[in-house]
Amino acid sequence: MSRRSEQKKARRRKRQAAREQTWLPAQVVDELQIAADLEDFDARLTERGWMFSEEADDDVGVVWFWPASHADVADAGELVDATVVLLTPEDGGETAHVIFVGTADDYQFGLEELFEYLDVIEAYRLGEPVPDFG
Repeated sequence: MSRRSEQKKARRRKRQAAREQTWLPAQVVDELQIAADLEDFDARLTERGWMFSEEADDDVGVVWFWPASHADVADAGELVDATVVLLTPEDGGETAHVIFVGTADDYQFGLEELFEYLDVIEAYRLGEPVPDFG
């Protein structure tokens, strides 16, 4: 084999090795995209003052709460003491579940749709009529 052929094969092996190192399975790419989307969603909420809850169970999902809405509720075991936004694994994090302070009702929004209603959601306080999103 000529020296040029050997050099050509060496370059080809080097390119192939580099390509194999950067190749990711489709599932990993999907998980990375979900993580990036979740990071963006988190940034958008926390910039507005929402707090990420470290106490949420991984089986339940990820939770943010609106500190300004916090109130003492009669049945803290059944009702939330601050308005929360929850993303659950059951719906792949594609649906934002909103539960208003003092209630247990689950209002569901698409992720972008949530941001359309966020001013109304943030304005709600315990004892007021729950907003109508109909």
